[in-house]
Amino acid sequence: MEPEGPYMELDDFDGHSDQEALHQHGEQPSYSRDFKPSEQTWRLLKEQALRFAFTVVIVVLIIATLKIYESGGNVEHDDKFAFNAIITVLNLALGLNFLEAFKDMAKVLRWRVLASRKFTVREADLILGGESLMKLMTLMWELMWESSKKPLTLFVCAIWVALNLASSLAQASIAMVSLNYSMDSGTDSNGITTSKGMVNATKLDCYYDNGICSTAPETAQSQAHAFGEITRAQRSCPYSSDDDIKSGPQNCSHFYSRDSLEFAVRYLDYNPRDSSHSHPFLTKRIVKAFPGECYRYDVGPIDTANGPDGIQEIWVVHFNNETYNGSLPVPKPSAAFDSTTYVYNGSLKPQEAIAQVCGPRCLWIYAFQSYSPITGRPNTMFQCPINVTDVSNVNNSAHVLPNDNARLAAASIALSGRYTNPNGPEKEWQQYQLYPHGSYWETQGLSPQLVGARMAEFAIGSLAAMANLNPQILIPGTLPTLGYHLSVQWNYVIALAACIVTAHCALVALMLWIARPIVVGSDSNLVTARLLHDLVGHLGGRGVLLDEKETAKAIMREGTGTEEVAFGIAQTDVGRVLQLGEHVEVGEKFPQGAYA
Repeated sequence: MEPEGPYMELDDFDGHSDQEALHQHGEQPSYSRDFKPSEQTWRLLKEQALRFAFTVVIVVLIIATLKIYESGGNVEHDDKFAFNAIITVLNLALGLNFLEAFKDMAKVLRWRVLASRKFTVREADLILGGESLMKLMTLMWELMWESSKKPLTLFVCAIWVALNLASSLAQASIAMVSLNYSMDSGTDSNGITTSKGMVNATKLDCYYDNGICSTAPETAQSQAHAFGEITRAQRSCPYSSDDDIKSGPQNCSHFYSRDSLEFAVRYLDYNPRDSSHSHPFLTKRIVKAFPGECYRYDVGPIDTANGPDGIQEIWVVHFNNETYNGSLPVPKPSAAFDSTTYVYNGSLKPQEAIAQVCGPRCLWIYAFQSYSPITGRPNTMFQCPINVTDVSNVNNSAHVLPNDNARLAAASIALSGRYTNPNGPEKEWQQYQLYPHGSYWETQGLSPQLVGARMAEFAIGSLAAMANLNPQILIPGTLPTLGYHLSVQWNYVIALAACIVTAHCALVALMLWIARPIVVGSDSNLVTARLLHDLVGHLGGRGVLLDEKETAKAIMREGTGTEEVAFGIAQTDVGRVLQLGEHVEVGEKFPQGAYA
């Protein structure tokens, strides 16, 4: 049967049965037990295994919590508090468990120290409280001021302090885990949480001029072109599929396909409280612009005629290819050598065009590329159908881009807002824009499809500026709110977790090694009191109000004259017993066998 203490507890003794029968027959009951180091080691191992398993479980729970919150993405404010509460509880549990493990080792070490040599009663009392760092420091302080210093005892105390420092380092390791993760507040669309609510969305019903939707067609046309002019000042990002557009950075004003023949705008919704527009919700609403099949024509003779306004002269540019012949009027001020003139050739406003339409949201746009005679290169005319799609994934009427605005965007590269016959019975809405050599929009050396791509890019740039500069409207939608995201330095977290578990394992092994040569009883006040029975018995029932120093002096005064005590074996009339007292055999190893 396993020993339960220096005076072994009887696991099967309940105050009755066999022991009561012995009393009835006048015989002395026996409480003796055998001390077997291997059985004691297994008992201590089983006791510490539970504490070690608790350490492992807590470490695993901490890592699992970090992993779950990190992979969970952005969390709301309440979730951040929940995370902090969980991690705090786990860290406290781990720290307290580790601290208790060191206290367990200190309680074992005290018996090993007391069994190694004799100490004064005062020293023995402080050593018994060795799991307290204050008592340990008190012992060292008193030893340093004694007339006859005990270097060995001081050395043992120093080792004990080192173990307490190791405990502190273990606690620091637990705290250092918290230094290797952070719950960071979001700053942009990547750091938001979403919920249903009222959001600010761009108004798409008009090309607004300084927040005003003018009824004058000239204003809308000139504004559409002005918005397109800032295309190159806005960030554009490539895409291969719509998923690239939906997940692209929030500061991508517009997107271009890998072959640069299609362009897109992704619309953003904002929290009404986000006055700086720092953290929008990236919607799945997308509008695209692209050219249809474009044509290239050779330019023939250019005739000169009076303009419809009676002031400007115009060039009548004749062009043809193998299947088509046509002509196009270009005012002289809108054309120049080595430059490109974009032309909207409709007599009606783009929103009302008939002859120039190629679909409900498509217009034919021309580009006249002229060259200086000294270059020897022939002038060229391009004709392209520019398409603007409907906005995809619309779930509110405010998300719709009307056909009129789609047509204005399609023609925006050629629009000026100036009609050509102010004196006529009806206005003629042919419009022109000139781009000189060196401009991005100049078409020299481009294929017909790339010329169309320039027109489509200008159109999408106009819509992108509309999305950014138009006023907003409050509508139901997906409300973005800045959240929090957990960032973890896993290399350090895993290393520290491994150190904590390894340190606890080493601590258990060290404690078992320290305890093996001696008898280590249970951490019971009754067991300890039984060991001190003969020592404190010198005072009888006196001195209950003395402090610890006075009690130690009184015991030494009332004792047999021996000032030093130890934990060891004493031979009595009932056999071999364990005591913390004066007349004991001191040894590094307790013999196996029965103890009374």
